[in-house]
Amino acid sequence: MLGLATVSCGSDVSTLNTVRVEHSIAGAILSEHHIDVPVSCPSRIPLERGRGFECSAKLEVGTYPVSAVEVNSSGRVRYANRTPLVILNVAAVRRAIARSVLSQRHAQPSVTCPTEVLQKQGLFFTCSASVSGRSHVFYVTVVDDKGHVRYVEPTR
Repeated sequence: MLGLATVSCGSDVSTLNTVRVEHSIAGAILSEHHIDVPVSCPSRIPLERGRGFECSAKLEVGTYPVSAVEVNSSGRVRYANRTPLVILNVAAVRRAIARSVLSQRHAQPSVTCPTEVLQKQGLFFTCSASVSGRSHVFYVTVVDDKGHVRYVEPTR
């Protein structure tokens, strides 16, 4: 993701309006990835050409960092992350859990998981499978940056 935003100054003419930067980054993510995520940047960034700062996009699971730099002292900002934003294929995770439950319990489950998961090694989340009125929790760990996961149903 690479973007350029022109933003006006905040209420204090010597600080950058980072709310507009947040909206610009969120808009770029929505446009490129079709997900609506909140973005936060530090407040009270002085207007200063070349000043860099970090913003973050918060997914349901995982945070995607975005580096920003002021390209002039009038509020023009360039933002990017060299690592592409990759969303985990959660539908594949749900199908895998459903196949496991079906093979062990011989019943078709309804599986729910978070929908916006950053595909990044080490992230952890839970899914639940509902079978015959009972809910079963599965702990899911992203094991690499290629989208492989490991899931386990904890023992009771």
